[in-house]
Amino acid sequence: MTHQTPFSNPVRVMVAEDDPDMSHVLEFLLSREGFSVRLAKDGRDALRAIAVEDPFDLVILDVMMPFASGIQVVRALRQQAGWRDVPVMMVSGKGSESDIVAAIEAGASDYLTKPFRPRELVARVRAQITRG
Repeated sequence: MTHQTPFSNPVRVMVAEDDPDMSHVLEFLLSREGFSVRLAKDGRDALRAIAVEDPFDLVILDVMMPFASGIQVVRALRQQAGWRDVPVMMVSGKGSESDIVAAIEAGASDYLTKPFRPRELVARVRAQITRG
């Protein structure tokens, strides 16, 4: 069952995650809530999307990905016109204070550690979109 989002058009979310299982879990959770999801299979794919696609309403980045880390992607995103104000949520198995601080200092709006609780993820996504 698809829930209606409180937004006029489908909210577009890019998820950059190199683990196919986690990628599909995120896609399922967000699609079920009515969000339009675009998957990026790694950091390079995310960087390409930032270079050529219209800005998304939210970007979810894994921290550790091949070719470009989530930290590198968020830094590049913050330098790209049109993307500077897009909320970015980092999702990672790395949960130390230094990891979280590095992501926030690079430009991330939020940070969630894996394993995460599905309802918390959706609530954080909604909060970022509402603020954005």
